[in-house]
Amino acid sequence: MFKRLPVKGLLTVASAATVLLCACQDVAFESNLNPQNFVEYAKPASVEVYTNDSILEHRFHSLGVVSGLACQETEDDFIARESEARTDARIKAAELGANGIVFGKCVRLEKTAACAVSVTCYGEAFKVDDSYKDATVEPVSAE
Repeated sequence: MFKRLPVKGLLTVASAATVLLCACQDVAFESNLNPQNFVEYAKPASVEVYTNDSILEHRFHSLGVVSGLACQETEDDFIARESEARTDARIKAAELGANGIVFGKCVRLEKTAACAVSVTCYGEAFKVDDSYKDATVEPVSAE
């Protein structure tokens, strides 16, 4: 049923397996998810997007206007998207210390000095403080 390999054949198979295993040993994996840069990757997620109406349901103060840019440098590059410009604006808002943003408008321009197509989104960065909602209020007894 099974054919026995001669010792010479067994040594050949074992040698080939050893070479293959050793060849794979120095393979390195590199990723753009550098632990030192994780704070940078997470910045946009720390800024919540509000509407003009929904921000009014919170306690907040403005930190200023921010803008985000997406640039398609040449006709062959990836398309400049509004979502990338909004993400860039959220990063800039986070760098100001904001945890909220309300977007105004986005502007698309073609054939600028630096970009074949650019999209710029403007928004206002806010520091939203809802800590008062977590506070429990003790009833005052009338004595």
